[in-house]
Amino acid sequence: MQKSKLQSKNQKLLKEQFVKKAVLKYLASKGFGNPKKKITDLRERGVDIKVQKLRPKRIGWYYLVECKGDPSERVKYPNGWRSSAVNSAVGQIISRMHTRRRALYGGYNYGVAFPESFKNKVLKTIPFYVCNRLRLSIFLVDGRGGVEKYDHRRLKVIQNKNDHKN
Repeated sequence: MQKSKLQSKNQKLLKEQFVKKAVLKYLASKGFGNPKKKITDLRERGVDIKVQKLRPKRIGWYYLVECKGDPSERVKYPNGWRSSAVNSAVGQIISRMHTRRRALYGGYNYGVAFPESFKNKVLKTIPFYVCNRLRLSIFLVDGRGGVEKYDHRRLKVIQNKNDHKN
């Protein structure tokens, strides 16, 4: 069996539950939801994280986030698995978007969250203009639980820089 680059660097594989907790804590620091909120189980249906803006005052803004974890060590082709997980997360969050939104910029923000091992795949795969129109953010979680948020503005800079290199 082929060892992945992630395993060869002796990095910890991040489970979906770890990613959920880290993103929930990050959103709580930005005034969304309660960090002590119960995390959904892997077998539960629906979006992984749904939190409302509570601070500085309660308003009708929400964040809906779909989370994915690293593939297990038994996965034969981890890069193929990651590619499939990215497509799955984006598809799941799009299927949860509200179709009766009255205004283009209504009260819902959406996100997809992945371990840092997905970084290159995600930042190259999801176009910045799609993130802009769908109000989609990308959250990447490191092994210590730190979260880095990429919105359409940050993605545009990264993707335009990569386009000029090619």
